[in-house]
Amino acid sequence: MLVSCLMALLEFCQWLQETSLSVSIRESILAFPLLEGGHLLGISVSAGTIAISDLRMMGLIFKKESASDVFHQLIPWTTAGFLMMIVTGTLLLISEPIKCYNSPWFRLKVLFLFLAGLNVLIFHSSKIYRSMHEWEWAADPPRAAKLAGWISLISWGIVIIAGRTTAYNF
Repeated sequence: MLVSCLMALLEFCQWLQETSLSVSIRESILAFPLLEGGHLLGISVSAGTIAISDLRMMGLIFKKESASDVFHQLIPWTTAGFLMMIVTGTLLLISEPIKCYNSPWFRLKVLFLFLAGLNVLIFHSSKIYRSMHEWEWAADPPRAAKLAGWISLISWGIVIIAGRTTAYNF
């Protein structure tokens, strides 16, 4: 079953690599570098604001600001950066699907991107998030909030490292 899924995915990547969109991006003098630059900018904004949120949630920075105020001020920036990262990342994947398929670094990136998303989903649907008003000024936030912050920081760090390694690993 797994082998047949991997073969189907490889066939899809081979087809995708030959599409006009893939070839156009890959062979363009401007498209690929602009997409890569946009992808890095999106990652910087998104991961940077996520790191600030995580560090505040862990009680390490902005201790004189409520956690919810910090989150609400950063959400538009995080969202914009994340959307830019996803759009440009998808176009970069379309431009070199076989390279990504063959890269263990790309697989690691996708795995930890999934883990980061799962962490956000679990945190935002948990009691710890719904009761933030009770602990957002605490000198020592709850362990669950700290754990979610650590998982997020580590996951995003691995996403970034694996992504950069994917880009330069031939």
